[in-house]
Amino acid sequence: MFKRLVVPLTSIAAIVTLCMVVAPTSANERHAFSKDLYVIGKSATINKPVAGSVQVYRGNVTVANVIAGDLLVLGGAVVFTGAGRVEGNLIYAASKVTNADNRVRGHVYPLASVEGATASMTKNAIVASLLLVWLITAIVVTLMSGREIRLSSIEVRASGLHCFVLGLVAFTSFVLTAIAFSYLIPYVIGVPLLAALAVFAILTKVYGMIAVFHAAGTIVAGSRSRQQLASRTWLRGDLAMVVIGALILGAIRLIPIIGPIVWGLASVFAIGTALATKFGRREPWFLAWRPSEA
Repeated sequence: MFKRLVVPLTSIAAIVTLCMVVAPTSANERHAFSKDLYVIGKSATINKPVAGSVQVYRGNVTVANVIAGDLLVLGGAVVFTGAGRVEGNLIYAASKVTNADNRVRGHVYPLASVEGATASMTKNAIVASLLLVWLITAIVVTLMSGREIRLSSIEVRASGLHCFVLGLVAFTSFVLTAIAFSYLIPYVIGVPLLAALAVFAILTKVYGMIAVFHAAGTIVAGSRSRQQLASRTWLRGDLAMVVIGALILGAIRLIPIIGPIVWGLASVFAIGTALATKFGRREPWFLAWRPSEA
């Protein structure tokens, strides 16, 4: 009975700990942790500072406080009131803008203009550039370690829950360890420890994400064994699976709201997969005890 409760209890403990670490506890911290805001199909009132950009689709928006980034409004009215202002640009389409004089530090232009289209695409262009880096990295790593990537991909598909829980616990441990090391920075020793932790965390995520790409591509291709992949004329081999998975997850990443959530969940799977398979080597992290033989 207790063994059955280990996985759910561990997951709940990791989630609660992570929320306690990441969740802000005061008004100032809440503003500091604020990111981009997306509103779809309804009206919105910005009565608290937003540290990122705001995008409103098919809805009206009342700006009563500060927006640090850009404001994009498609199909709705924009009204400025009180202390409302936009530090970036205001881009709109089929929208009516009221009381915007001296409240937009950047430029105000319709989306149909060249400047508006360029500004609205800037953020997606940055994300697309990062995805291109991911794709190139995935190709290079797969060419160098295709077997390890394939073994880790099998682990994702065979033990998804195990990988997710392990990734959740590992991510929480990374955060808590980084906080602990940060207290040692005045003693100099904390800097190399934080650097080593950062390098290990980055390598873990990068390798794990490539394994997740492979798993996603394999699921989409419908090939459950290496023989099925080898028998195909097209869409065959580990490299093809990685590219397919990277393109699919990359396209999802560009979707507002849903994209960052899916990518975040994939990152948790990635960390868990890398640690569960010891980067595809499938060896125990610690020495396994074996009884001596006479």
